[in-house]
Amino acid sequence: MATAIRNIVLVRHDASLANVDPSVYKQMPDHVIPLAELDSSRVQRAASFIGALGLDASATVSWCSPYVRCRQTEDAILRRVFVEDTDKVRRRESFLLREQEFGDWDSLTDEEAEVQLPRAFAKRKLLTDNYGKFYYRYPNGESRADVVLRVIAFMGKLHRSDFANHLVILHGVTQRAFRMAWLNLDVDWFEDEPNQGNASVLHIRRDASRGWIERYLPDGPERSNEQWRAR
Repeated sequence: MATAIRNIVLVRHDASLANVDPSVYKQMPDHVIPLAELDSSRVQRAASFIGALGLDASATVSWCSPYVRCRQTEDAILRRVFVEDTDKVRRRESFLLREQEFGDWDSLTDEEAEVQLPRAFAKRKLLTDNYGKFYYRYPNGESRADVVLRVIAFMGKLHRSDFANHLVILHGVTQRAFRMAWLNLDVDWFEDEPNQGNASVLHIRRDASRGWIERYLPDGPERSNEQWRAR
């Protein structure tokens, strides 16, 4: 039987070159865009928050999106959090944690898409006006609903794991998808919740009396899945 999960730590990757200058999306494939700065002050701050949790390296598995910016973020955080025990952390990469795929829309601004993809742009406007952004599937890409479904598939890996602690390095939309699925939140929540900042740290822990509790480190408010549903 798999060990019960006690802690999940979701970390959005640090700022990439494209976060600083969106024109980079037109020059490089999304998955190879690196961080704007290695071991930035944001990553150092995130590592200090995670280190304060006192996670046992030998009971921790680190999951990472295959995108370069996530790998670089993971490397820096693990070195700072676990220091000489870094090699005791089990590291796993999962394509299920990748960024939302925008297909034909990739690298285009909305203004450019309206000119270059007029039919798709008109369809998106119609569907998002009627149903919201969550269900719109980009041409040859994904909808946000698709991202949630593959994150649910990823969760099967966690439940089959023998580790109590899980560090997950991922993307903004993927992070929201994880929270939605893990805490049983609804589509309205997903639409209203913004992506958190680069190198933000969300701690989800198991509480014997309150179920799953989430909190942005270091001083965000604690919320249980029951509180979210009752909001």
